[in-house]
Amino acid sequence: MSHSRAKGEARDEDAEVRRLRGKLASILGRLPDVERQVVELRTGLADGTPQRPGQVAERLGLTIPEVQRIEARAFSRIREVGPIKGLERFLSHDEHERG
Repeated sequence: MSHSRAKGEARDEDAEVRRLRGKLASILGRLPDVERQVVELRTGLADGTPQRPGQVAERLGLTIPEVQRIEARAFSRIREVGPIKGLERFLSHDEHERG
């Protein structure tokens, strides 16, 4: 692969990442604050490090079951928006992966 072709593909990928970030920010902005916070903390969007339910519960002053219910409700709302090309893998993880 030529250097210029690789640079073009990198630019395309950067543009796609920016598009996905913008779409995700728009979707998260529609969630109630606590749901947005839980999703950001659980997925690592807040600081790059995904947190366990217990960590999120302690940080937000909630119980672990509350965090789990809030997370499930938030992902349900996100799914209602419809499929988002490129984000499906983040929205389809099942319960045992969240624990």
